[in-house]
Amino acid sequence: MDLAVTSIPKKGDQILQDAINSFRTVLTPEQLAEFECIQSVPDTDAVLVFTAELDLRRQNQKGKSIASRLFPVLQSVHSFTSVIDTFVSSNPTIAALIWGSVKMTMTIMLNAASYYEAFVELCMELGRMCPRFEQYHALFPASERLQEALCAFNACIIQCCRRVIAMPKSSSGWTSPLNPLNPSFWQSFQQVFESDLQKLRDHSKNVNKEIRLAADQSQHRNNELQRLENEQADRSRRSLSRFISRTRDDFDTMHRLQIMRSEEVERENNQKLLDSLSSYDYIKPLKQARQKRYPKSAEWIFSTDEFKRWVDGTTPGLLWCSGKMGSGKSIICASVIDYLLTKRSSGRSHVTFFFSRFDDSESMRAETILRALARQLVTVQDVSGHTKRALEIIQNAPEDISLELSQFLTRLLSRKGPPLWVILDGIDECQREERKIVIKVLRSMLDDGVNARLFITSRDHATSVFKGHYANLEQVSMHCSLAQNGMAQLVDQAVQQCLDAEELLVSDQSLISEIKNTLTQQADGMILWVILTLRHLCSQPNNERIREAIAFMNLPRNLTDIFNRILHRTITDEKDDIVQALLPWIVAAKQPLTLSQLEECCLISPLQEYTIRDRFVNGIHLVDTWFQGLVEIDYETKTVHFIHTCVRQFFLTASDNPAFSKFHVRIQDADRHIGDICVTYLNFNDFKTTLARVRPPLPPIAPDEICQRALSSEWNWPRFLRLSQKMRGHKRRVANIDVTIASCTKTPDATVQETILLDHPFLAYASAHWLSHSIHFDQEHCQTWSLWKNMLMCGNELAASPVSEENHRTIDGALVLWATQNRHSALLDVVATSAELIKQYHPVLFDYVLKESNNNFLLHHMLSTKSLDRELNSLCCRAAYNGCLEVVKTLYEAGVDFNTHGGLSGRPPTLPLIEAAVKGHIKVIEYLLQRGANPNMQTHLYQSALEPAAELGGLEGLQVCRLLIDAGANVRNTNALLRSCARGDREIIKLLLSAGADVNASYPAPQWKLPSVGFRPILDYSHHALTPTHRMTVHLYTKIKRPYYKLSPFQSQKLILLSF
Repeated sequence: MDLAVTSIPKKGDQILQDAINSFRTVLTPEQLAEFECIQSVPDTDAVLVFTAELDLRRQNQKGKSIASRLFPVLQSVHSFTSVIDTFVSSNPTIAALIWGSVKMTMTIMLNAASYYEAFVELCMELGRMCPRFEQYHALFPASERLQEALCAFNACIIQCCRRVIAMPKSSSGWTSPLNPLNPSFWQSFQQVFESDLQKLRDHSKNVNKEIRLAADQSQHRNNELQRLENEQADRSRRSLSRFISRTRDDFDTMHRLQIMRSEEVERENNQKLLDSLSSYDYIKPLKQARQKRYPKSAEWIFSTDEFKRWVDGTTPGLLWCSGKMGSGKSIICASVIDYLLTKRSSGRSHVTFFFSRFDDSESMRAETILRALARQLVTVQDVSGHTKRALEIIQNAPEDISLELSQFLTRLLSRKGPPLWVILDGIDECQREERKIVIKVLRSMLDDGVNARLFITSRDHATSVFKGHYANLEQVSMHCSLAQNGMAQLVDQAVQQCLDAEELLVSDQSLISEIKNTLTQQADGMILWVILTLRHLCSQPNNERIREAIAFMNLPRNLTDIFNRILHRTITDEKDDIVQALLPWIVAAKQPLTLSQLEECCLISPLQEYTIRDRFVNGIHLVDTWFQGLVEIDYETKTVHFIHTCVRQFFLTASDNPAFSKFHVRIQDADRHIGDICVTYLNFNDFKTTLARVRPPLPPIAPDEICQRALSSEWNWPRFLRLSQKMRGHKRRVANIDVTIASCTKTPDATVQETILLDHPFLAYASAHWLSHSIHFDQEHCQTWSLWKNMLMCGNELAASPVSEENHRTIDGALVLWATQNRHSALLDVVATSAELIKQYHPVLFDYVLKESNNNFLLHHMLSTKSLDRELNSLCCRAAYNGCLEVVKTLYEAGVDFNTHGGLSGRPPTLPLIEAAVKGHIKVIEYLLQRGANPNMQTHLYQSALEPAAELGGLEGLQVCRLLIDAGANVRNTNALLRSCARGDREIIKLLLSAGADVNASYPAPQWKLPSVGFRPILDYSHHALTPTHRMTVHLYTKIKRPYYKLSPFQSQKLILLSF
């Protein structure tokens, strides 16, 4: 077996070369000359640039942008060329020609306008078969079989491209049998290429099989290397001469294995380090925004003076674009990105961007935004030196890494050369705290003078977001005069598209013009209003009704008016039941659900025991029709989304019309319902039967091999389900003996798991989000409470854990901490009401109770267990220190004695009154004194609560001292006067003396820190501020030869102070 591979094997190289040569044969002389000029490999952002160029070339044609649908297949080919370019040596241009053949095919088909959309659909089907780069990149160099399989797959893509170009020429020019005017054209186009698609499916399956085999071989090499190393270590303890003579061959083998392993580990670790920075799919929202854009409708912004100055660099580095809800800000963002990619981008000038989506909670986190921006500026080839160290710091940093991310991002954006472009859309979707973090980082970067120019869109004006912190920016409004021209372009194309699709059945040209003029003039900058109003016009049966609908008095006044009309039509069409059933899922899902997931889960009943296919939703692909255009289906992922955040907000707001009350979604109820279904689903008997069936009796296996395979196991259900959704996992893998033993009998290509996932598409979502949807669970309102609680305590093989990559096993410290961080009240309630768990995890719960002191439900549940005793005294002291009055009250009502000492971590026992006095919490002190707290009780640090009050000083300290004296505090048996003198706090000194403090008292040398200059400030204060009517003698007793502090500038043990 070859142990090192430095180039693609001859077979794979020849397969690619043959495919490229075959592709050449269908090109015209002009096309062939252009093809032969291709020499350079594609840049990192080549896919983004090329799809933007395709849309730009297609601007004179009707309809929305569709080039982004080519993205998956282009990205797959692009990723493959990157590894080919790295490891091939026989033909340096082969990577460039692979990319060039696919790119040229798409360019040729763009010119054949009639075939372009059918070709795009074909490419979308092809893209679903493409292997993901992260699956094979680390294994590729060391596996000849995997290399050949990938070469064959990509050669098949080139052959398919060859057929696409040759197909129109094969008959009589660009005519039948595939005539676009033929009604069966789209179906025929698919049928002609079905054989090619089947070949690609077969090659795709083979690639997946070889990936798994290469992974197993890699593990085998590691095991072999470990075996050899162990043998050599054992032999080295014997005769050295015999060892050298007998193991030279083993040394050579071991050396080669070590080199291979070292290179493979470095590739894996670098990619993992890069993935740990961010694996968020930031490109998907760009593709969605592109698909909503009509050609030239957003180009108005390029003509504004503000944009011109921003692009040329003659204006501040930040251009802020504001516009009302539904005005098309995301579309503007996508257009700016494409403009920069095609007009301003260069090999060293990167365009980075991020879209915050209202239906993707992850995209509204500041950390996600900053990580994704940084990830776009780093490639796996950059992971070395300073960049690698910075990535490792971020990976190992504590929870709040905004500072580290800010520094890293600033360094990346400070590179010399052409400016870098940063485009942000929808930061107003983020919560205020998250938005503040993003703005703070951006402001810091701009203050540091980064070599970057920022473009941000938001509903808010920049002044309301920055609030005067950063004024060096320019603003452009979506409501400017130039934007009106863009609106006219959009209306014209949208109306024409409806006419071409025979959705708007109007032949009267004057009426068509009237429709266009009315929509343009009344839109008030809202694209969403135009699209939905036009859809309403399409539903009218005749010209008369259309004219009535566009009359000024009948036009919808705002978006809410449109939404109400849509609900009325929904009820009229008798689709209200299915719409109401689907609404909670679309509103409250943690991430958009696919058509197949909605079809399966929508009508499941809580506590249903198994799959009932008769309950599947029929015709789910018509969901956008049922919702009258308020939802849309993503072409690539087949996920269902609201068309805009305002639609979701509409359904979350109660309607004034009683007829629409059932369309109102209460988010907590919806969240709880989805949680019920997730728990029900994960406990289906279907899975119990299947999992039992894939675990027949085990073949003989040695105990040491069981352990070894457990420690190296890479498969379990949650990990498999995460991969199916490309979910992010950061936690360290732990050994799983049970899963490994069970997996000894699994099929090599994991067909059982894949089949289960195909038959149960909702499984991946339920596994990932069963716990996050149960935050609002309670025994009274949750039908699956007992089932869910059992899953928590005993685990579930299909349920993913939020704190590891393994399935959920039981409640542990990591999960309890996660629950406090995510305010998971239901999980915390289970812990709080369990006598066993509360004893184990009460410190974490105490931290949470103090942090969320306004909500005492958890504390009441903790107290109900009667399992805590002295721990409550400690909690009471902490609550008093933090000023948590409600917690103190709850503890008193539960019987906690305020005069009993409580221990704090790292500190001697203390009392609630003294802790409240330390921080000056007046209301807490008043309550404690009213409920019997003794102001004269001592602790290790203080003789009474007066001492920390005097030490606190100021107005608060004075107020606390008064409260304590009024409650009977003894001023004579404390060193409160000494402490107030040390501070020089005149008002407190007066109060203490007037309350009877002894000016001639003797004090042991204090163990608390005095001012660094000794007593000089006291003397100075005394001589200048006090009247010589009294004298106070303070004897300071020190230990012989070991004073507690230096009496500088005095050496005697008696100090005379002028006093009252």
